[in-house]
Amino acid sequence: MSSAAERRYTFSQSAADLRTKKVFVPRHYWNLRDLEVEQLAKAQNLCLVPIEQLLKERIISTFDGHGSPEAKYKGRGKIPYIRVKDIVNWEIYKDPTSRIPEDVYRRMTRNKKHLKPNDVLFVKRGSYRIGTVAMASPFDTEVMLTREITVFRIEKSNNDYGIDAWYLIYLLSHHLVQMQMFSRVLIETTLPNIGGRWRELRLPINTDPKARDEIRRRIEHIFTQKWNAQKEILRLQQELGDLTT
Repeated sequence: MSSAAERRYTFSQSAADLRTKKVFVPRHYWNLRDLEVEQLAKAQNLCLVPIEQLLKERIISTFDGHGSPEAKYKGRGKIPYIRVKDIVNWEIYKDPTSRIPEDVYRRMTRNKKHLKPNDVLFVKRGSYRIGTVAMASPFDTEVMLTREITVFRIEKSNNDYGIDAWYLIYLLSHHLVQMQMFSRVLIETTLPNIGGRWRELRLPINTDPKARDEIRRRIEHIFTQKWNAQKEILRLQQELGDLTT
């Protein structure tokens, strides 16, 4: 192997780092993909900000999903149970065959961790959907989430990064964030899992405030239109009867 190839395809890592992180998979420490992300971000006038930094500055907060109800309760109630497969196209799909009774929902959530409109859901464990995101609508405040989903909530929308819920869902979906998954998604037990390593993901924030505002405005407009349409469908159901939609 040539010296150039050796520098490209081999690396060393201190034992202290391994003991600190408790991760013993070489791919996790191979930083070529992260260097590529940095180069692409610089070329596109993007500033990479770690999610961990947003947590420390209390711009966002997070909580994990509630867990899984017993199979005997599924399809026997009105509360939607949301699994990894239900996070699709930036929205939450409510499978009618998985709805659970309200008392089961209350017991398992203990009246905590209720969703709020504009919360962003992030898949952190699963066969192929890690990194997929959705935004909670005003109609999604009472749902039960599998533990494989982490919820991001904006706590300070007035911040130096211009991050609100609309811009956050865009950032988490950005291809530069998806590229960072390579070294952070590991096989744990039987399924791929990013674990708590999503905190290391760096969001590609545009350095131009006008560009940020334009992206935010367009995404907010799309969601507002969609939610208004949902509201009209619900109104139609109330007027014309219990329609199957």
